[in-house]
Amino acid sequence: MMDSLQHPALRERLADPLWRLQHLYWIENKAGHLQRFTLNAAQLRLHRCLWHRNAILKARQLGISTYVAMLILDRCLFTPNFHAGIIDKTLPDAEQKLEKIRFAWEHLDYAPPSADSSEQALALLGRLIKQGSGVQKRGEWRLPSDARSRLSFSNGSDVRLGTTLRGGTLQLLHVSELAHVSVHAPWRAREIRTGAINTVPAEGTIILESTHEGGRYGVNYEMLLRAMENNAKDHRLSPLDFRFFFFSWFDNPDYSLSGSHRGWSDELAAYFEKLESESGISLSHGQKLWYARMERMMGAAMRQEYPSSPQEAFSTGNDGAIYGSQIALLREQGRVGADFEPNPAEPFYTSWDLGLSDHTAIWLVQRYGGQIYWLNHYAANQLPLEHYAAKIHEWEQRYGRIGAHFLPHDAAHRDPHGQSYVESLAHCGISAVRVVPRTPDVWRGINTLRSLLAQSWFHRDTLAVRLSPRGDKEPSGLTCLEMYHTAPPGASGAVREVPVHDAFSHSADAARMFAEALSHGLVVPLTLHHTPRLARM
Repeated sequence: MMDSLQHPALRERLADPLWRLQHLYWIENKAGHLQRFTLNAAQLRLHRCLWHRNAILKARQLGISTYVAMLILDRCLFTPNFHAGIIDKTLPDAEQKLEKIRFAWEHLDYAPPSADSSEQALALLGRLIKQGSGVQKRGEWRLPSDARSRLSFSNGSDVRLGTTLRGGTLQLLHVSELAHVSVHAPWRAREIRTGAINTVPAEGTIILESTHEGGRYGVNYEMLLRAMENNAKDHRLSPLDFRFFFFSWFDNPDYSLSGSHRGWSDELAAYFEKLESESGISLSHGQKLWYARMERMMGAAMRQEYPSSPQEAFSTGNDGAIYGSQIALLREQGRVGADFEPNPAEPFYTSWDLGLSDHTAIWLVQRYGGQIYWLNHYAANQLPLEHYAAKIHEWEQRYGRIGAHFLPHDAAHRDPHGQSYVESLAHCGISAVRVVPRTPDVWRGINTLRSLLAQSWFHRDTLAVRLSPRGDKEPSGLTCLEMYHTAPPGASGAVREVPVHDAFSHSADAARMFAEALSHGLVVPLTLHHTPRLARM
């Protein structure tokens, strides 16, 4: 820094990163007004516990990305040749974060119109810092580079943007909204994990921060899960281990409304009571009122955007989720991840979705006592029919003979050699195949399955994420049901009620096949004499 910054008392303060963050930088607040940046409770907790690698699951609008922007600026100003990178779901989103850094640098020497002596002194200090990090052009101090995708400083430090940032070396990497990328561009999420993260050496800093979407599947979930496991370990983290942070909606003191009326339902009252009991917190009347009003507007997305716990965030699907609310309710009722023995006195069934150049998915199901028991699930991609037949034989060894296999209508179609899928299965030793007639309207089958979900139990085996024989990770059957969704609105805002065909749809279609088989009377009459003993996992 410049010689005028070498006074011992000043050097002592400037050597403290927390003091610098609390005193030097200006931001634009939510009301559009200039405000001296000071750390709120969530930001301060993160700063004090910041590790080399950090994975943050959070509610909306807690100021974490603003904190990271100020941290990047601070390290660039006070560490020569410091290189930072910002990755976001889109380049315009990343540019907004870079603009926060630019804004804070430009206002280093800002003094409010009514500034007292301390504010004037900070403005003077900011001007000295600005002189040491920029160049003078036409009487004004400017950054050497003001490109939209990069900021550079005269001390050799810089900040650059991207959607993957593979290549080069970074001392600090900020990855924002990885959950969104994991769902909507999974190939790019994998590129971030294998490329950008590896540009940061062990002594560097990585900050992944995101509200979650995608349920229990995808790169973001996998990385958060590993970080949570790291936190649970007794031994100290290595510099290459991620530390987990969670910030809930009630960590933001602004999330409160004034008012003396109750303003929420009995269901929400029970939710608040359970939350307070499990979390050991005490929610104020204003916080409950705020949550109730926000939930009225956000609907099913409330627990994704403003979660109370990590598990709550992971239990949500995504926008347009077709079965998301039903699965979320089953989780609350303890019907998901249950451990129970199958009933050997009742028939077993499989229901399929077929793919020749695509995924094939299979569910193993029982139905009796007015309940549906989803026992297991399997899916793979671009494998021969013999592979799936072997899986059926494996299940019969474990569970018992399977009474019927429900396949979609195209299983009866003949291939160019004159053989149908049903006949090919018979050659593999799979009999009792029943072809389910085609339902003209897919939503009729979807609604039938929705009604069955209210009677359903999902064994813990249906939550397993397995590696396919090709080494690819296949989402669990339950995740596929959670993530099955309709197409987003079109460019004109038109809503299209069409299920999306993607990696999740095959298993969702296979589950729907059982519902359609039931509606067509293909499921044999069932008895009521046995109910399995269930234990929530």
